[in-house]
Amino acid sequence: MKKFSIFVIMIIFTFLSYAKTVHISADFVEPTDNLITYEGSVLVFIDSDNLKLETNNMQIKKENNKWINLTTESTVLIFFNDGELMGKNLNYNIETQNGNIEEASLTILDSKSSETIFVVCDILNFDLKNNYFEGKSISQKIKIIKGNISANSYEFIYNKDEGIIVLNQEVELIDNNKNIKLNAEKIILDTENNNMKGEKVQVEIVVE
Repeated sequence: MKKFSIFVIMIIFTFLSYAKTVHISADFVEPTDNLITYEGSVLVFIDSDNLKLETNNMQIKKENNKWINLTTESTVLIFFNDGELMGKNLNYNIETQNGNIEEASLTILDSKSSETIFVVCDILNFDLKNNYFEGKSISQKIKIIKGNISANSYEFIYNKDEGIIVLNQEVELIDNNKNIKLNAEKIILDTENNNMKGEKVQVEIVVE
């Protein structure tokens, strides 16, 4: 089985060599013409993208004659530039670095403020190449923490390169530094200085 697994990985390298090299190890590998299944202690390394993935089972499907469609139903942990992501039911395009994941927990270092941003949401769409993340929740609100700011909403967008967080739908935000609490339909937060703009806002200010 060990020799067989190495042979399968060599096939993947052949199809992806035009752009990047993908290293994969697993306890069990089962290939077909258009689908390769990996089970048990699955590890994926993509050096050019600085990406590492850990899960217990995974599939890679061929799309347009390229092995680029990576999926997993089990819990998956992804390490990438200045961040990590955990969740279930991952769909990830190895070529474009776009994906989506359910029951997501995202931890990432903000490039503008050097503070860590923590997000929990039901569904997260992400673009690791362009440092863009957007999510929504149905059962309960998204939870977002950045330094002394904590917020909840049903939708969010985070553009790391621009240093902007957009919160939508029944937003609740507390800024402990400013001693204010906001309830709004929409809030735009500048991550560098924590300045914010809001729409349909109610403000509570604590005077000490």
